[in-house]
Amino acid sequence: MKNMSILILALILALAITGCASAEVTVAAKSTSSTPQAGNSYTTGSIYVVSTPPGSSATLDGGEDQLFTPGTFSSVPPGVHNVMITMPGYQPSTSVVTVSAGTTQNVNVDLVRVVSPGSISLSTTPKGAGFYVDDIYQGKTDQIIGNLAAGPHKVGIYEAGYETWESTVTVVSGQTTPVVVTLVPEKSPDTGDLQVSSAPSGAAVYLNGDFRGVTPPDDSLDIVNLAPGSYTVTVKKSGYQDYSATASIQAGKNVQMNAALQPASQAPAFASVQIVSSPSGANVYVNGAYIGITPLSSQKVNPGTYTVEIRTDGYTPYTTTGQVIAGQNIQLNAALAPVPVATPTTKAGADPFVLVVALGILCIAGYLTSRR
Repeated sequence: MKNMSILILALILALAITGCASAEVTVAAKSTSSTPQAGNSYTTGSIYVVSTPPGSSATLDGGEDQLFTPGTFSSVPPGVHNVMITMPGYQPSTSVVTVSAGTTQNVNVDLVRVVSPGSISLSTTPKGAGFYVDDIYQGKTDQIIGNLAAGPHKVGIYEAGYETWESTVTVVSGQTTPVVVTLVPEKSPDTGDLQVSSAPSGAAVYLNGDFRGVTPPDDSLDIVNLAPGSYTVTVKKSGYQDYSATASIQAGKNVQMNAALQPASQAPAFASVQIVSSPSGANVYVNGAYIGITPLSSQKVNPGTYTVEIRTDGYTPYTTTGQVIAGQNIQLNAALAPVPVATPTTKAGADPFVLVVALGILCIAGYLTSRR
């Protein structure tokens, strides 16, 4: 019996290790065949997430929910949702999932190990443009995006009133690749743009039920290239009432919407937090446990005392400790300092005058010795 237990454990470990170098992402269709009870109907669905390696952090819709793989996001409203999976030492992955009521969607991700990462330094004219790397939102320009695997990466810049800029940038191990972009204003576009901000920030934005991003601190979420028409905008944040409004999009026009969120009628049970860093892509640990990479949002933080540590290669770790109270909206911005590079010290060369004097003394000593 003991030998059988050892054999089973070995098989589990072998399965967990296999395939770490793959980058395949599989989003499967309905995987459950359960049917509602008589007289009842499903209004939500679920998302089952599994990863290689297991134990990765999975975040739903920019912080609406979080779990460690394998696990299931339950009570997910129908529509398009975003699942981001991260783990220290691996390239993050994001998956777009369409959920239907009464179904369970499967997300299966093989994360790619990062060896000798590099970075991208992105600057734009004008500044403050929202951008994505490999379909993962990184915040607003200008900034450095670190912990990127060597090789090609998709970079996209989306700013209301400007043409979308997309390109492939090759990252080199141990180096920072500069990318400088001058955005071009749109001319006679056949689409319109929507800018959504919220007070407080860090709220999830849904357009016709589809997740489109999270409102950043002191700025707006830009949703560009929308076909003319009417859209239902829903803004959600834990501890606040859902905000819903209609946006009428016209070609060549930019619609701005500010959602002033009202506290929920019941006393909030959680706090919300937004963590950003410079450079972005840093690993975030809370009370010693890994939870994700910056920029990071969480809508369901339990009250208590927390120690937050932010780490990334080549920079001094950032650490802070504080008390979290239900209903708080916490914003943490960590400016990481590069690790000082030790400069090798070189011994000063001997003074030529000293060498001449020493040589003279040796010659005199030799002459006196020969006279004896």
